[in-house]
Amino acid sequence: MRFAVVALVLAGCGGSAPSSAPSGGGLTVDVALATAATDSDVAIASVAMELGQMIAVSDRSAGDARATISDLELGLGDTRVLAMPVAPPGIYSAVDAQLGTSSEDGLVVEAVWNQVRVHVTLAATPFDVGCPTPARLEPGTHVALALSADPASWFDGIDLRSAASDADDEGIVISDDDNRTMAAALRANVLGSFTLDCAID
Repeated sequence: MRFAVVALVLAGCGGSAPSSAPSGGGLTVDVALATAATDSDVAIASVAMELGQMIAVSDRSAGDARATISDLELGLGDTRVLAMPVAPPGIYSAVDAQLGTSSEDGLVVEAVWNQVRVHVTLAATPFDVGCPTPARLEPGTHVALALSADPASWFDGIDLRSAASDADDEGIVISDDDNRTMAAALRANVLGSFTLDCAID
């Protein structure tokens, strides 16, 4: 089964609001959520991703507010550029993140499979991912962290034909309340699809 692909690319780490990339040093975030492919058995109509928090982790800090992004919302085709010019020096090797918040879902997907509506809602969950080659940020230098998720694998191993439906459901509903086994598998696929690259510009 082929699936619609939504590309999520994050390069860098920055503050809680979008801004232009800095001309000097520090960390930046370039976030892009591509439009979905249309030649697939599962056609993704929309994706809403909420990154409640994302922290760039270095050998000197695992929770510095100067290397933290908060409340970042992404939809299909969106691009965000964020800057954190005062991120502390250190060797950056990982990202700790929270998909969603205590009051906001982490991921909402609307799709169609075999002319059946598929609605996915994933609640908040933490995750972390490391890069194979850490990057050292020094005063006056710039480091970019590239965090990528490949949605092509999100539905791997999930047999939508076995989905259960309530009388009031419109199509297939996958959440922590409906088809919970599928929701757990999809959550694992989503978190497992993230990879991180660290580089010095």
